Amino acid sequence: IEMTKRSYKINNLNAMVSLMKDAGVKSKDFKALLDVVIVPNNAAIKELYDHGEVTMDQLKGTFEAKISKTIKIVEETEEFFIGMGYDVLEGPEIELDKYNFEMLNLPKDHPARDAQDTYYLEGENILLRSQTSPVQVRTMLKGDGKTPIRMICPGKTYRREDINATHEQEFTQIEGLVIDKNISLSDLKGTFDAFIKYMFGKDVEARFRPSYYQFTEPSVEMDMSCIYCD
Repeated sequence: IEMTKRSYKINNLNAMVSLMKDAGVKSKDFKALLDVVIVPNNAAIKELYDHGEVTMDQLKGTFEAKISKTIKIVEETEEFFIGMGYDVLEGPEIELDKYNFEMLNLPKDHPARDAQDTYYLEGENILLRSQTSPVQVRTMLKGDGKTPIRMICPGKTYRREDINATHEQEFTQIEGLVIDKNISLSDLKGTFDAFIKYMFGKDVEARFRPSYYQFTEPSVEMDMSCIYCD
């Protein structure tokens, strides 16, 4: 089963038939799976619907398990920002120190590096990126200060972390960057507010509050209202 943009494609029909036989439960609802497994006008699929030996919930759960929750969130985020006129850009996961740290005003003795200790592949110059910020650096260099920028850069990042319930040595990060005339923090807040409403519902509210980061000034954090509270 291959995942494409917000859909599924069955590459091996025999494997799917075996899956259904293994489940061993009849279902009259297989046709509803076409909303999840998109194989339009496929005679074999229609035949499986007529003679299905599996429940819709079992099949749907099996297919959805093939899709990482992270991938789904990234795709939904990309859809939102593309609709806002942003570009979705990517960059290398193996990076140079100058793009990952130095050109972000983080020299080798900067204290902010302590929180982003990563894996070095060759001396102190080649590493696994600890953030997706190098994509922003490369984008700004390419624009040469002459082109407005509106972009997000989702991707894998790596840090030397003690693994626990909230920390992992590999994780997905999504950063955004807007450079243009007449851009202010109010634009940032408005974008975040629209984003969380898109992701979590129209009743969710955003809040900005002052915060401290070693590498930005001024610094703010965003909170969102609880989606489970009354």
